[in-house]
Amino acid sequence: MKKDPGSNNNFASNTPNLLEEKELGFKPVVTYLSADLNKAEIIKENRNKAGVYRWVNLINTKTYIGSSTNLSERFLDYYQVRVLMKNQTPIHSALLKYGYSNFKLEILEYCKSEEAVSREQYYFDTLKPEYNILKIAGSSLGFRHSEETIARMKSLHLLDDEIRKNRVLARLGKTVSDESRAKISAAQTALIGIAVVVKNINTDEEIEYSNLTEAAKAIGVSRTAVKKALDLGKNIKGTYFIRKK
Repeated sequence: MKKDPGSNNNFASNTPNLLEEKELGFKPVVTYLSADLNKAEIIKENRNKAGVYRWVNLINTKTYIGSSTNLSERFLDYYQVRVLMKNQTPIHSALLKYGYSNFKLEILEYCKSEEAVSREQYYFDTLKPEYNILKIAGSSLGFRHSEETIARMKSLHLLDDEIRKNRVLARLGKTVSDESRAKISAAQTALIGIAVVVKNINTDEEIEYSNLTEAAKAIGVSRTAVKKALDLGKNIKGTYFIRKK
């Protein structure tokens, strides 16, 4: 286990192992070996600091590089499950799937705020992180949300609106309507994902999928097509029947 010299923190280190240094050609300024156990230190030690950071998946070694003019605020976003569910980029999905305990967080360097994006680009080009969708630092050019992400974003917006309305009603001593409860339930279901069963009507084989996107990929159609077939009770390609689990 690595330990930061001169510190009682057993989980943060500014001395990564020699093999890692040799592979990278440099060493990170700080390495937090457990994004889970090190959460408090990560937030506290990076307050009001600009710099470039890297998430490293300890299971498959895939990485993500980002930068911020306030690293602490950026990291706080990563520690909110609601934010992870809303964004659904590869790194957000990976944090949800593997958990913080299976990631380490590196501060590649601290820098001036105005230099953060250019330094991020340098590390993009040098380390070629697998989780990064965009290859130009600070740009959203060419990025398109998936249908699943758009649906989640709409559900989050609806959920927020209904919760705000209900808080106002509660303060006024009024009862929340059944319609409002139904809207919240529907939005929560959409966020979690609709588990479905796909039946091959020719062979009677049934396969379960945790959400519409997975089912769509398996069948080879769009998520919209699966949702439509589910709602209308129609077959897809004359072969697949979709029902809720």
